[in-house]
Amino acid sequence: MASRRYSCGFFFLTLLGLIVSQAVAQPSGRNVRAPDPEDIVLTTKDDVRIGATYYRSTMGREAVPIILIHDYKESRTVFNTLARALQSPSDPRLDSHAVLTIDLRGHGSSTAAVDRTGGTVTIDPARFKPADYGDMVRLDMEAVRKFLVEKNDAQELNLNKLCLIGTGMGANVATIWAAVDWSAPPLAQRKQGQDVKALVLVSPIWRQKGLPLVDALKQPDVAERISIMLVYGSEDTLASKDAQTVYKNFERYHPEPPIERVRELKDLYEYPLPTTLQGTKLLIDPRFKMLAALDTFLKARLSDKNFKWVARRVDE
Repeated sequence: MASRRYSCGFFFLTLLGLIVSQAVAQPSGRNVRAPDPEDIVLTTKDDVRIGATYYRSTMGREAVPIILIHDYKESRTVFNTLARALQSPSDPRLDSHAVLTIDLRGHGSSTAAVDRTGGTVTIDPARFKPADYGDMVRLDMEAVRKFLVEKNDAQELNLNKLCLIGTGMGANVATIWAAVDWSAPPLAQRKQGQDVKALVLVSPIWRQKGLPLVDALKQPDVAERISIMLVYGSEDTLASKDAQTVYKNFERYHPEPPIERVRELKDLYEYPLPTTLQGTKLLIDPRFKMLAALDTFLKARLSDKNFKWVARRVDE
């Protein structure tokens, strides 16, 4: 375990230097001022109003889209600084990403739904049953997908390079929705699903109420075809156990490549941090330098990969 941790950290630091030095020769969009974030409301099929903020990239249809998904009893506001940094990196040679932060139902501004009579119902996560957590995946994320399809067809991003970053409960939502995405049957006339190409899972919870990971990790495409970055605080026994269980489910499908092909082929990264902190705190605490690690991961596994932009249309 110790050697694996060291090599992963060393790889990220080395690769980040290579990325920054090589980015000078890359074209377009990096020196353009990014637009201000846009607060929006997405409506689910069961009439829940999902609050979200969209950070449009300056790179058009070359932009990697990122969905940031918060933990239980948090909201999208915890990601404000991180989202802006991913959209507008301080180093102009790095990519501008198209970022969407969301409030899952019952959290942040997503606490209202319309009932059958047209009245407003308040959603209280303290009263959630397992099915309510499942609706975060089945309904909330579907509304998010439709929004991103619109932005893809407006050539503001490349949905075929989608990355989900989730913390705690949000990591579970991300993983399970990735399984839904990869389970969508292909259509003859247009692309449907198979968009999630990378997952950043921060302190995933193996037995999260209503959001168990075991079935999602049995989905062959999730296990084999998605690049994974796993982050957790290693000094918390339970969190470490959960994260390592997740890691072992991926490990057998992602063998370590030869050293000379690491940058090209490595697609599973374990990132234990020496702390008892978990979840969102690991991403936003500057001591852990996770922004640099994210930049490196996104560049190696998405920006530099040939996932072609494909036109879509929103389902009627």
